[in-house]
Amino acid sequence: MDIKQLDPQTIRRISSGQVIASMSSALKELIENALDASATSIVIRFIEQGKDSIEVIDNGCGIDADNFDLLCRRNCTSKLLEFDQLNNVRTYGFRGQALNSLCNLCELQIHTRHSNQQIGTMIRFDTNGEIIGRENCARKIGTTVTLANLFKPLPVRRKELCQNLRRSFDRTLAMIYQYCVGIIGFRLSCWHHRSGSYEIIFNNNGQSIQSNIVSIFNYKQFLNLMPFIVDEDAIESGQNQIQISGYISKPDKGCGRSVQDRQYFYINNRPCDLPQLSRQINQMYRQYNRNQYPFVVLRIDTDSQLLDLNCTPDKRTILLANQQYLTRLIERSLIRMFNRDTNEVLMMNQTQTQIRSFLSTDPSTAKCSTPIKPNNHNDGQELSAISQIPPIKKPELILIPEPPSQTATEFKHPFFESLKITSSPIVDIPSIKQPKIKSNVRMNSPSKTADIQHERKKRKQESTTTNDTKIVIINEVEEDESPRNEIIVDVTIDSICNGYRRGGKISNQKQHCSTENQGGTRVRIAKELFGKARIVGQYNLGFIVVRYDDNLFVLDQHALDERFNYEKLLSNPPITRQRMVVAKSLKLSTTSEMLLLDNMEIFQQFGFDFLVDYDRPIGHRVQMTQIPMANRWTANESDVEELIATLFDTPSLVVVNNTTMESNYSRFMFRGLKREIASKACRSSIMIGDFLTRLQMKMLIAKMIDVRNPWHCAHNRPTIRHLISISNFPPL
Repeated sequence: MDIKQLDPQTIRRISSGQVIASMSSALKELIENALDASATSIVIRFIEQGKDSIEVIDNGCGIDADNFDLLCRRNCTSKLLEFDQLNNVRTYGFRGQALNSLCNLCELQIHTRHSNQQIGTMIRFDTNGEIIGRENCARKIGTTVTLANLFKPLPVRRKELCQNLRRSFDRTLAMIYQYCVGIIGFRLSCWHHRSGSYEIIFNNNGQSIQSNIVSIFNYKQFLNLMPFIVDEDAIESGQNQIQISGYISKPDKGCGRSVQDRQYFYINNRPCDLPQLSRQINQMYRQYNRNQYPFVVLRIDTDSQLLDLNCTPDKRTILLANQQYLTRLIERSLIRMFNRDTNEVLMMNQTQTQIRSFLSTDPSTAKCSTPIKPNNHNDGQELSAISQIPPIKKPELILIPEPPSQTATEFKHPFFESLKITSSPIVDIPSIKQPKIKSNVRMNSPSKTADIQHERKKRKQESTTTNDTKIVIINEVEEDESPRNEIIVDVTIDSICNGYRRGGKISNQKQHCSTENQGGTRVRIAKELFGKARIVGQYNLGFIVVRYDDNLFVLDQHALDERFNYEKLLSNPPITRQRMVVAKSLKLSTTSEMLLLDNMEIFQQFGFDFLVDYDRPIGHRVQMTQIPMANRWTANESDVEELIATLFDTPSLVVVNNTTMESNYSRFMFRGLKREIASKACRSSIMIGDFLTRLQMKMLIAKMIDVRNPWHCAHNRPTIRHLISISNFPPL
């Protein structure tokens, strides 16, 4: 077949479909054009969730009449004149493709007025970007862009938009949030026309990041955040061009999110996707709060020459020249932030516990359970050694007046220093005399021998204080009256050196063997093992040893039974509905509330019920009146948000035509309910220490054939381990 060049109209259709792929990408281009025009106020209006039209109104500089003819032509822009400027571009757009692509995909109309014009102009364009109508129409300085019948020239995409209109609208609102949360300096309000009137979706003043978070979400969300502070010690030389600011969830329980739906990243004020950095932040955060994900707003400012913005049509994928350094810097900063926050909480709790323990101690004779050894190290090591002394049984403090002693070594503990006591007592640890050791070493010669004699005496140590009090610690050591023997040691310097060399070789060989054994033997097994394995016996009343082919495996009897019970409970969870005595008001984002209202029947299938007051502000109209329950688990607001996030990301997981609550829970399970079921499965399973007959072991192993995932228990412990391969041994 001959190669031919595509006609211009086909080329435009193909390219436009790549630039404008969804409703959110179409609106994104209009918002960025308004910001590039220095707009400080942007108003967005939807009619029928964007299916009929989308309107963006700004108060920017407007469009000069001299630029009307090239306004919607392809590859025509005022933001970039030559390729060399691409490395220093500071505007959101620079390709000159957005408006031309919109002309190919919808009915485009622009109403604008420049500062040098007395009256505004209304312009209509055809699919090629040519002007088909122009008329004077009054308006203030700025621009209004109207998109009507989006994707009408593409029937398949238009049908897909209409069928999934709710989801497309929610994704569009989520995209608008990205420009409202982390970018300051402009106001943005969003309206929706429904049933003959406009209703406001949200309003953002754009004065600061804090006010943006409060206005878009709520004040409770802001209280759960902490400012991001860069670790100055982690900044490498020559890397001062990176500035990072923002907020992240506190590492405390309940401050995070059940899903990763509120994580926003900005590079030079441009919203972007940084999956590697997001993954690293989530991993760091879950080390401190393992059941939740953080709310993240990070603003990164760096040299534009270190960025590559022209990677994807939506310009959300950005390549950084110093990506690894940026990840290290944020990681070290988070470690310092989280550790400091955690240590403050731990130290406060520890101090309270110590004070209560100290004040509740009754005076008694303190007798040390182990002898105190001499310590000639520095003060820091003395503190470490003292902290490791075992608890003293039956403590008794005997206060005895005595003149000050200068022979004691002063020991101060920070806890006692923090207590306000008028007499300021200090616990002194006495210096202990070394036991007398008489040594007379004779090298390997007939005239010199090595005599080692040890003398033990009964000792009683007393520690005195610099004030007129002392704490008496009595330590009794049994006298050893056995006779002392003379020992002759036959040793030379060469033999000592050779011994050290041999010891080093043996240590290296052991380390090498240990490293080799860490790799282990890889054995592939399938679930048929549980049906064909031959039982060898029970070990230590907790493990079952089986043989399969030429391999021995050890099975955890508790983990096996726990996994079976866990999946059995998952298939039929003990869920009940419970009416609430007092309805609980939900504080949801605009997107979450609208998604809940449009999918009310799905929430009812999962055991929830709500009361809606349309007279209240958006985000506060829903009240929860019924919740699902199971044993000790009770659903709450976080479970509602988890189901909303699932509907937003994967609606096919929960949206089916089935009204039975049990079948819904077989497809989707709340995290809290999973933990409750796992705990119940654990408590009802065979325990370590239970004796099993051969028949019981056989029945337990046979049950695992029908288990979906028999390799781990409900708490992610392995159920089976490879013990040894018999084929590696020679036949007897």
